Formats: sequence, structure tokens, C-alpha cells
Amino acid sequence: MIPVIWNGSSWVKADKENTNSSWYNYDKQMWANAVTIKDTNKRSEYKNAAAGTIIDLNDVNLMLVWIPRYSYTLRQSYGYQIEGASTPSKATPGAFDIKFVDTNTTEKGTGKYTGTTPSDYYTPSSFCWGNTCDTTRSGNTELSGIWISKFELTGAISEITSLPNQKSIINQTNQAFFTAIQTQMNNTSGSTNYGFNGNNYDTHMIKNTEWGAMAYLSQSKYGKYGNSNYIEANKEIYQNNSNEYKTGCSCGNPSNSNTDYGCRYTYDIEINGTGASTTGTIYGIYDTVGGTGEKVMGNINNGVLRSGFSTMPERKYYNLYTGGTGIKGDATNADGTVGFYSDYQSFANSYYNWFVRGSSYSNDLNAGVFFYNGHDGAISNFSSRLVLSAW
Repeated sequence: MIPVIWNGSSWVKADKENTNSSWYNYDKQMWANAVTIKDTNKRSEYKNAAAGTIIDLNDVNLMLVWIPRYSYTLRQSYGYQIEGASTPSKATPGAFDIKFVDTNTTEKGTGKYTGTTPSDYYTPSSFCWGNTCDTTRSGNTELSGIWISKFELTGAISEITSLPNQKSIINQTNQAFFTAIQTQMNNTSGSTNYGFNGNNYDTHMIKNTEWGAMAYLSQSKYGKYGNSNYIEANKEIYQNNSNEYKTGCSCGNPSNSNTDYGCRYTYDIEINGTGASTTGTIYGIYDTVGGTGEKVMGNINNGVLRSGFSTMPERKYYNLYTGGTGIKGDATNADGTVGFYSDYQSFANSYYNWFVRGSSYSNDLNAGVFFYNGHDGAISNFSSRLVLSAW
């Protein structure tokens, strides 16, 4: 992967070895970004190029954003208030307290506290890789963070990309998304299309808990909620209003109240466009609100339904739910986030036992990063995104 930063008009190669350069600064909502290069020769050229070299997006097939390992806790019911934000309530939630931790730290608190001193921190299972991460957590690999695709999946199911200003891949079963990512990107000898190599990584369809890790970080001082360029209602992530499922679009506010279903602002337009990212800057993750709903690997009681799976994949590739209660950190109901931002929330069940997140362009106030609903996993106009775990 090639580390990148935005120079105001183009993505350029970052100098990740120089601590005085700014590849990332989470205190300023500048999350680390990286790209993969599809052509082997071009890949070598970019790897050897000097910092500041412009990255031609025509050479890129994946854009990825780093979610560092953290522990979180939520003050009372709705979090704490940051300057410029509305009084914390269910409809205008406050910030999660988040602290970044290393792989030797796995906290097991309640994730809730009262008073003014943060306590009872919890380290989400999204930063664990293995078959029992959501339960015992022992015997698994603890991760320093995860890479999440910056946009919904684009290109074709036979050659997946994640790029701006492209149509999201839709009309696929859960199994089709899952298998395409596995087949194209998980090859221990490396993939000629993406350049991943070695044995210490896994690229997979996003899980419900991994969506939660992204959502909580966005709702903190490190995410859009903490971005001083937005106040009150505008601290919520802006909606992608494109009825053509075009990635990186924004309607310039949290809800598409004008029912304008074009791409009003692209991802690189400051404030109105970047407001649709998880940071409110170009360095965040896009398409998490509106655009199209996103299928995630979260399932009730191992029911395959119309998902395309004949049997469920290995347990580490999905979150298993056995009732109507969420898993801590997954941004459903386990931490009391039901109704945050008035996002629609209906737990998966035996009739619709797969989770969908984010919602579609037409759902107005119901769409949001805290949206979740059940689905049968069949072909539909939903997309998905991928996650790279490395250790």
C-alpha cells in the first residue's frame, strides 16, 4: 500500500518515515489514508517515488482508511458535549470518550460511566482477529487497528475497487460479495491486482462490529463530531443523496430534505462535500449515510436464508447473534445507542437475519451511521465494503 495525503487538489505520496511530516493527525480529524496500485510496474514506481509524488487515481484500485485500536466509554446516556455541539440527547448524541491503545491493552469495562471522569473503558472485538473474538477473546490475535475501504465497493464484482465518483456495486448476494473479496485479495503469494502479500493479513467483507468501530470513532473528538468546522445539527455525517449510487456524494446536510437525488457535492468539495465523511475532512470514510445500504457480516442464529451461502463461513468472518441484543461496540443496541440521530433501527431476526447498515439515499432522517436493519442477504440494490486486518 502507498500512504497518501491530500495537497488541496490531488492525492500525493506521504512520507510515513518522517515523523515531522503529516501523514495523519487524528487530533485534527486527519485519519491515515493509503491506496493500492493495480499495475505491477506502476506499483513499483510509486513505491520508489519521492514523497509528494502525485498519485493518479486512474492507477488506483483501492482507497483505504486506518481505524487505530482504541478503547471507548460513553458518559451517562448520550455522551459528553463538545463546544459547538447541541446538548447531548438521543436525537443529538454527544461524544464517545476514546483513547488509543496498543495490542497489549484489552479493557473489559462496561463502556459506560457517570460523573465527569471517564471510566469503565471497553476495547471492541473489532480489534481482534479469530473465531472467538466476540466471546472469550482468548487464543486470538489482537490487532493494532483495521483498514476500511474509503468508499463503498465500486468497479465490477469480478474486479473490485473502492474509488470516488463511481457507481457502487449492487445487485449481489452476501455470498457474492464475501467470495469476491476472498478470492481476489487473499492469496498468500500475493495478488497481482492489489499487491497484498505474505501470511499475516486477511481482507474480508466488513463485519457488523467493524462498522461499529468506524461509527464510534466518527462520534468522538477525533471524528466529525469533534470537527470545529461544523456546529449543532451539522455535526452529524452528511447524507449521500445520489440515486445513481455514486460514491463520495453529499447533499450538504445530514438529511436530503430537498429530495434532490443528484450528486450535489463531490467528496473533494470542502465542508459541503467533505461533510459526508466520518471526519468532516477529505481524510474520512464516505458513503456511510445514504447512497445505498451496506450489507455487513452480522447474522442471527447462522441462518443463511437467500444469502447465497449453503453453510456459514468460518466464524471469524462474521458476528453471530443469538437474540435481539447487540455486541458491545457494534453500534446497535448493546451500548444504548438506539435512536441516535433519529436513525432507523430494527434488529435482524429469524425472517431477516442479516444486518444492513447506513440506509439508502431516499431515507432522509432515517439514514445514518447508527442505522441498522435486517435483510435476507439476497440480491438487492445494497452494496458493501471491505476490511483489511493485518498483524
